[in-house]
Amino acid sequence: MTASKCIQDVSFSECESSHVGKLRLQLNCNSDCIYVLRSMVEVMTARAGMDCRQSNRVSIAVDELFANISAHAYGGKPGRVELETCIEAGVEDEQELVFDFRDYASVGWGGCIEEAAERAIDVENLCPGGLGLKLICSASDRCEHEVLSDGNHWRLIFNLNNKD
Repeated sequence: MTASKCIQDVSFSECESSHVGKLRLQLNCNSDCIYVLRSMVEVMTARAGMDCRQSNRVSIAVDELFANISAHAYGGKPGRVELETCIEAGVEDEQELVFDFRDYASVGWGGCIEEAAERAIDVENLCPGGLGLKLICSASDRCEHEVLSDGNHWRLIFNLNNKD
């Protein structure tokens, strides 16, 4: 374990060049970790050739998902989150920047991502619930979720061939 109360483990694999490889972290779920996540996003979006605007969109989605895991899966209590990010070939060999989050919370989210993404927002009568996930889905090209027997797996995917 490292000296930081945030980082539990770090792994850099296959880093022969700036466009190849994965970054892996095992984090304690607390607000200080957001700085580590932002650094990771900055490194990976630079490797992916994203501009500042695209990098900011990735950062927003990653920050919000991590905050949701902390607040909802772990209820604001300490918990372990494993994060892996890589650039990989997607559908039809399009390049994608992928962020995989794995938590070990006893609560599995049972909602529908598509419903959260399409939920209409009544700006006159805002209420909590689902707005963060809508933001995540809006900022990413694809958001996936799987309930595991001992936690959750979330995947954020950002298409690198279409940088609009």
